[in-house]
Amino acid sequence: MSIMNNKKQPLGETGFTLIEMMIALVLGLFVTAVIITVFSTNVRSSTENIKMIRLNQELRGVMTMMVDELKRHGYSSDSTNADFMEGFNVSSTCIRYSYDEINRPSPAVDGAQDSDERFGFKLENNEVKWVKSGGNVGVFGTPSCGGSGWLSVTDPNIASITTLNFDIIGSANSEGAVGGAAFSTTNGVSVYDVTITLTGTTDLPHSSDANDPRRTLIETVRIRNEAPKN
Repeated sequence: MSIMNNKKQPLGETGFTLIEMMIALVLGLFVTAVIITVFSTNVRSSTENIKMIRLNQELRGVMTMMVDELKRHGYSSDSTNADFMEGFNVSSTCIRYSYDEINRPSPAVDGAQDSDERFGFKLENNEVKWVKSGGNVGVFGTPSCGGSGWLSVTDPNIASITTLNFDIIGSANSEGAVGGAAFSTTNGVSVYDVTITLTGTTDLPHSSDANDPRRTLIETVRIRNEAPKN
């Protein structure tokens, strides 16, 4: 009578079969791939959100600067001096204005339009630019929109400005002139309503230029320093 050997392997000495190891390896790779995908998606989403926040801040900052500056147009500490009010010119992408910067050191004169009290904003090469420029007192049109000395006030690494539009259609004159004619009419009191449209886009690493997100801000400024024309 033969006796069968039924001895069991000692606990802990059993192992995985080849098939079990292959299944475990595949599952491990799958879990790792899922974790990497989720992580990369979160990083991408965070990067895009940061870029959009910076774009919004850039647009809001330059819009606030333009609005605040234009509100100062025409101011003079000498109420009888109309030179500042007359130093105003608007095109679709460029605006020039003037105001009295008071309490400045000599040779500046408060109440008189000094040679550097002319300013402007314009769109050039997808950037908003600002200038503080001179020109002879009483010479209309300086600083020139095509002249030198313009400084960028937006960062192209944060925002590419695609639209900067100045619309004066709401401007009116007490003699019935409207729009651009309200600036040049020889009689009456003009009220200048300037609507600023500012659009910028930011470059996202996983998006084509045509699909890059953009933001648009619109503000209307009323020039309240009204000067009668006669």
